[in-house]
Amino acid sequence: MVLLGYMSSYAWHAKVVLTLAAFAVIFGEFWLVAQLSAENTLAKSVALLKQLPDIAENFMSLKPHFEALIRLVKAAMDVTTCIVEFKELPSEYISEDTPPMSVASTHIPIASYWVIRSIVACASQIASLIGTRNE
Repeated sequence: MVLLGYMSSYAWHAKVVLTLAAFAVIFGEFWLVAQLSAENTLAKSVALLKQLPDIAENFMSLKPHFEALIRLVKAAMDVTTCIVEFKELPSEYISEDTPPMSVASTHIPIASYWVIRSIVACASQIASLIGTRNE
């Protein structure tokens, strides 16, 4: 809810895109370090700086968890794409008053909320997997 409070001045489709972009930066960095730390000394050093020293050893055991998270992120990206494409429909051809358009417009905040909630859950899950591994 704090995240939504920070983005209260943005439209729903912008909130979803901003959340997904921020998560992509965080998760992309982690995923890259996780995959390369076994064979790349620079990635191994970055893992040490980020306090992920045993990431290479435990990566294979945690891979099913990450694959499930990746599937959820892909679903969130698909919903985000639909929301953005819907918002980009030309208004001169489609009236906001038509029932299909007004019904679809009412579903955008709900879909956006669930995408944002899913991304926050993914970030939380990654943090807990990293924390579990360090224990």
